[in-house]
Amino acid sequence: MDINTFLQSRVFKIITLCVAIFIVMFFIFSLGVYVGTQKANFSFKWAEQYHNNFAGPVGGFFQEFEGKEFVESNGVFGKIIQVGDTSITVSGRDNAEKVISITDQTAIKYQREDIKISDLKVNEEVVVIGEPNDAGQIEAKLIRVMPAMPNIQELNQQVETNSI
Repeated sequence: MDINTFLQSRVFKIITLCVAIFIVMFFIFSLGVYVGTQKANFSFKWAEQYHNNFAGPVGGFFQEFEGKEFVESNGVFGKIIQVGDTSITVSGRDNAEKVISITDQTAIKYQREDIKISDLKVNEEVVVIGEPNDAGQIEAKLIRVMPAMPNIQELNQQVETNSI
């Protein structure tokens, strides 16, 4: 069979038409996938930013429920409300009181200095990292005493008196 005869045959024309239809259908399908993906992305981003677009809560509708179901068992940040010989009590998030057990292996730090449990004072801010024990306490591995924040009103008064 000659190539010119084959190119003019009915079989070649049917094959060419089928390939052309397949290419057009593939293009239409690809266009549909692209449009669908764009619509899905828009919907996702719109829902994610719903609270910003319609003046909802700043953190989102469900942020106020985040973390409420779990108790901080491996650490706490808060104020010391009681100091004992081998433990302290810290008022943490939502004023939940945590008993912190202190052992010989507990590192207690104020800035770069090592301090003792006797140096801890009521109303000092601390960060405690440790492990929960069977008594419902946190066995402290590290207690870091946070420096006291300066009182803004006192600073303003000092600035006013120095500028006069």
